[in-house]
Order: sequence, then C-alpha cells, then structure tokens
Amino acid sequence: MSRKRARQFEFIVIAGELKGRRVTAPDLGVTRPPLSRLRKSIFDFLTPHLAGARYLDLFSGTGSYLFEAVSRGAACAVGVEREPALVEAVNRQADEFHVADRLRCLQRDVQSALPELADQGQKFDIIMIAPPQYQGLIDPTLAAIRTCGLAGSQGLIVCQHDTSETRELRFEDYPVAQQRKYGNTTFTILSA
Repeated sequence: MSRKRARQFEFIVIAGELKGRRVTAPDLGVTRPPLSRLRKSIFDFLTPHLAGARYLDLFSGTGSYLFEAVSRGAACAVGVEREPALVEAVNRQADEFHVADRLRCLQRDVQSALPELADQGQKFDIIMIAPPQYQGLIDPTLAAIRTCGLAGSQGLIVCQHDTSETRELRFEDYPVAQQRKYGNTTFTILSA
C-alpha cells in the first residue's frame, strides 16, 4: 500500500545570515506564501530598517517573512498564526537553524494575541500585516494595534493586500508613507 505524501510549500531565504536555507511548511489549503520576488522586493525596502529591530508578523502563515526578517538583521521576530501545524513548522525550523532565541511563532488568533503582547509590554519597530485576502481584516487589525499601543514611535506598519482592495481600506488614519505595487499585490507602508 502506498502512502500519499503530504503537500508542502518550500521556499528559500533570499538574503542575510540564513541565505539559501530551505524552509518548508505544510500546505493546508489555507495560506499561500508570497512569491520570492514579492519577498525580495519588500525586504529589500525593509532591510535598512531591520538591523536590531523588533519585528511582528501577523497572520504569519508559512513564516517566510519571519525567516527573512531574522536573516536580514531583526533582533527579534514574533509571528502570530492560528494554524497549529504551521506554527509547529516555523518553530521547529527556527530551532534547527539556531535562531529560536530570536524567532518564535505564537499559535493564537491575531485579535487575542495583540492585547497579550501589550500586557507583556511589547513594542515593535516593524509590524507586517498579511492577512487572508478579501476578509476585511486589515482595518480591524490596525485599530487593535493602535488600541494596544504595539507600534514603536518611529515604527513602520506594512499592510499586504490585493491591489483591488486599496480603495476600500481606511488604514485607520495612520499616515500612508508609500504604496508599492507588484501586480495584484500592494504593500501599503504606514508611519506609526
């Protein structure tokens, strides 16, 4: 009897200390990791801001942004993802790559994780919000970030969304520093 092999996502860290490391995550049909060119584009932009930064990745999925952030110099990268299998894969590989002291993923719903992080006194220099598309999650997440006071005073908040969603988003009145469009994907960079 043959066993079907579980489908997996696989990606390679693009730059920095983990450059070339192969990261895998189970394909649960609930997330799509960003294409390498999108990761490269946004992290080439973020690299000057990452040295020693505290990075928060909401809706972490496969963890591709977490590994890229740590590889490029973030002092601390915290992810929030509700799927246990994805969280386990991220944390296991962080341990294998010897970066678990700087990278961890929490198994939580984003809306419940944000007040917990605030209660711990956490503040972040860069916050990435890359939720499932078309579910109206960006504005409520930004409102919770503001309420919890998680963004550092000179911080950046990066919202990844489908380009067609741009006009519908309010961005909770955070100042829009810039928008970077890559086909159907837009990164809106907000000043905290």
